[in-house]
Amino acid sequence: MSKTHNDHTRLSSLPGTRDERIALIQSRRWRDLVLVVEEVDDPHNIGAILRTCEAVGISTVHLIYQNKSPRLRELSTSASSATKWLDLKHWSSTQECVDFLRDNKFKILVTALDPKGKAHFAFDLTGPTAIVLGNEQKGVSEVIKKASDGLIAIPMRGFIQSLNVSVAAAVVMYEALRQRRFE
Repeated sequence: MSKTHNDHTRLSSLPGTRDERIALIQSRRWRDLVLVVEEVDDPHNIGAILRTCEAVGISTVHLIYQNKSPRLRELSTSASSATKWLDLKHWSSTQECVDFLRDNKFKILVTALDPKGKAHFAFDLTGPTAIVLGNEQKGVSEVIKKASDGLIAIPMRGFIQSLNVSVAAAVVMYEALRQRRFE
């Protein structure tokens, strides 16, 4: 057990020294499951997304920003320490990111408000997969939507049409975690 910055005791279910725990966690990270964030504006949303990526064991996040990137100072605050454990790849072109994912044999699944979309649990998320999330207002670009192998539409039963982008990211990533049977 150790103390955190706010003096709460942190319990670890992992054995060994800090360095051994870090090595174990890094060895469990998925290199074949990545998240792609396209033009998400709110640094708090991005921060929450990055925290969830780190929590479920994703190692790489692709950030696509054509004109402006998120305010990094705010991002590091809202992402807590997640950014130091993630490999962040920055892209100024959606097509270049798509080409990279295709070259590396990733299936591209895009979250979208689309009647052709299927529930996130209907997809096989166990192979090389890139999950794409779009801007809070406009969603994903047509470039990445056309390049996708499938559209994810999270089922909604209430009056609200969609979830917050960071919540949607968590829902889909935790489905991937469930399918991959975390040990």
